[in-house]
Amino acid sequence: MMIINTYKTYLKKLTRISLILFLIIITFSTGFSQSKKKINSQIHLLEKEISYTNELLKETQKSKDVSLVQLKLLDQQIKKQERLLKNLRQEVQLVDQQINDKQLLVSQKEKELKSLKDEYATMIMYSQKNLNQYDRMMFVFASKDFNQAFKRVKYFEQYSSYRKKQVQIIEQKQDSLHTSITKLSHLKEEKESLRKKEEDEITKINKKKITQERGLRDLKGQEKKLQKDLKKKNSQKNKLKKEIEKILAAEAKKAKEFNMTPDQIQLSKNFDDNKGKLPWPVAKGVVYSSFGEHAHPVLKGIKIRNDGIDIVTNENSNARSVFDGEVRSIISVPGSANFAVLVKHGQFFSLYSNLEEVYVKPGDQLKVKQNIGKIAKDPEDKTTKLQFQIWKSTSKLNPVHWLAK
Repeated sequence: MMIINTYKTYLKKLTRISLILFLIIITFSTGFSQSKKKINSQIHLLEKEISYTNELLKETQKSKDVSLVQLKLLDQQIKKQERLLKNLRQEVQLVDQQINDKQLLVSQKEKELKSLKDEYATMIMYSQKNLNQYDRMMFVFASKDFNQAFKRVKYFEQYSSYRKKQVQIIEQKQDSLHTSITKLSHLKEEKESLRKKEEDEITKINKKKITQERGLRDLKGQEKKLQKDLKKKNSQKNKLKKEIEKILAAEAKKAKEFNMTPDQIQLSKNFDDNKGKLPWPVAKGVVYSSFGEHAHPVLKGIKIRNDGIDIVTNENSNARSVFDGEVRSIISVPGSANFAVLVKHGQFFSLYSNLEEVYVKPGDQLKVKQNIGKIAKDPEDKTTKLQFQIWKSTSKLNPVHWLAK
């Protein structure tokens, strides 16, 4: 009985140590799993965005000359790939930590298995030395009465059963160890794969930076042309802005004279409540020029002002309404054959400019995501761009804060 009791005590102690180690590792593993899932999600999203930007860049490369749009898209591509690289490095760190934890677990399991085998071997040796078949028979026959003899027979049966259970425990430990080693091997393979991906991204970023620098040099040699183009575009933008402000001022005056209907009040509230959740004015696209004032990427000391955002999208794409509303005006874009459509959403207005074809007319009631018109393609830089603005009465707002991320 002494050898069994000693072995049981050892097993209980070993189980307690294993349980503590398991709880420590599982706690950290849960945190790592959640972090890894979040990073994987970010990587997947960035890869999709990079793939789509590449698609748009190919369109711009159909033009013989380097364009500002091409350089801005390239700059965005580099920034996204640098963010992707950062996420990949974070994932490598997490996998490294998982490998360290798994190695610790494997090491612990190897020690447990060795100890179990050593203790089992000791028990067998003791049994063979002290409890041979003859000794067992004599031990039973030496009983005082039948009841004691029965208990001694039962003891040997329990002893035999206990030995079989120990064999099962050892086999289970061996299987568990094998599983942990396999998982460790997979983690090491995953780490190598991530390292390779990391190296590939560094190569891609360096190549794009070289292309970007070459493009900047080319554009700097075309300063006169850039200044002429900028002057023409600023003239068009200012004329369009004056036309929009004139329409919005008239709308604001009308709002003061006539109270909004309950439906218009509710529409305004609904629009306001959806800040940060509005669908994009295109099915798919990339913002290449953001809201506000920015330094010109090539011309030194020149500022560019944007009352909305410019979105590059695929050729033959449509502009679509970001919310339910009423078409208030269709404006001819000065200096071009294109149009802008102004849609009213209670107190709010959305503007869709650079349309070569319009599908709606003033007074039409629009539903969210309803197509408004076909976006024009620039014959020079070969890009399809939508100029999108949001206003509240006569105050312009940053559309990025209103559109869904």
